Amino acid sequence: MAYAMSDHSGHEPVTVVVATRNRGQGIVASIASILSIDYPAFELLVIDQSTDDRTRAAVCQFRHDPRFRYLRSASKGLGRAHNLAIAQARSEIIAVTDDDCLVPPNWLSAIVSAFSADPRVGGIFGTVLACEYDVTAGYVPIFERARPVTLTRLEDNLAAGLGIGACFALRRSIWREVHGFDEMLGPGSPLGSLEDRDMALRILLAGYHVSYTPTVQVVHYGFRRNNQLRQLARRDWFGFGSSFAKYLKCGHWALTPYMLREMWIGQAVHQAIHHWRIERRIGRLTPIASFWCGFAAGLMVPVDRRTGLFIMIGKTRRQAKTSRQ
Repeated sequence: MAYAMSDHSGHEPVTVVVATRNRGQGIVASIASILSIDYPAFELLVIDQSTDDRTRAAVCQFRHDPRFRYLRSASKGLGRAHNLAIAQARSEIIAVTDDDCLVPPNWLSAIVSAFSADPRVGGIFGTVLACEYDVTAGYVPIFERARPVTLTRLEDNLAAGLGIGACFALRRSIWREVHGFDEMLGPGSPLGSLEDRDMALRILLAGYHVSYTPTVQVVHYGFRRNNQLRQLARRDWFGFGSSFAKYLKCGHWALTPYMLREMWIGQAVHQAIHHWRIERRIGRLTPIASFWCGFAAGLMVPVDRRTGLFIMIGKTRRQAKTSRQ
């Protein structure tokens, strides 16, 4: 049964997008929390890039809920998954979370209220809280600020407002205007992470605002063990570096203070020293080396200066074309 994305009370329809890969039964709690939201006009679209059928089998229990839609894709990469899902969405407001997050009942109401408060806002980041976990065994990525922030240009304090994709929302019309997520970015993509902040930066470049709204919250259960941190640091900081190279090639030098001070010196160096001296979780040079390796890779990949997207070449381009058909 098709779900009509509207209701008689006049609520703004919302599409929730969750991308997943080889999560299996682990995604069930996230889906259940989303379908328990008290907002009356939404659909949930799960895009599954798994290499096996465990996730498909796990989500079968939700198939009778008219708000639930499931898409299977042979593609790989979070940026590409989000584009495939949003292309299928039937609403203007898109809410994005991860397959290891739980959302509160008022999550969508808070998102819609934040968009309604300022029509110039094209993207919204929210608070990402951590579940309870053993801090000596690993960590859970979070993003939390005490006050709301609205970013209007690249020269603003970007570190205060650019959160993480585990709690993100955007307008579909603006997603289309900025040519979607960069499919060369995101976990599983060739050039590392940062597809979320890259999207936010291109929203700013298009003349719209990006806000951080503390009342929009999710709880993250994405626990990373200590033996995973080096690999994750390589992936994430490689993406920071490749993105920095892309923006310099496009002439957006205003991002230099943010990338080098806030992202590289402020986080890579500080966090590396902290982990090396106190917790000894990752090699002290891993974030720094990964950043500059990503920067070198980003310099080598061509960029479409009109769209601000990396240009996919060879096999990667053919795979993307196939995934869209």
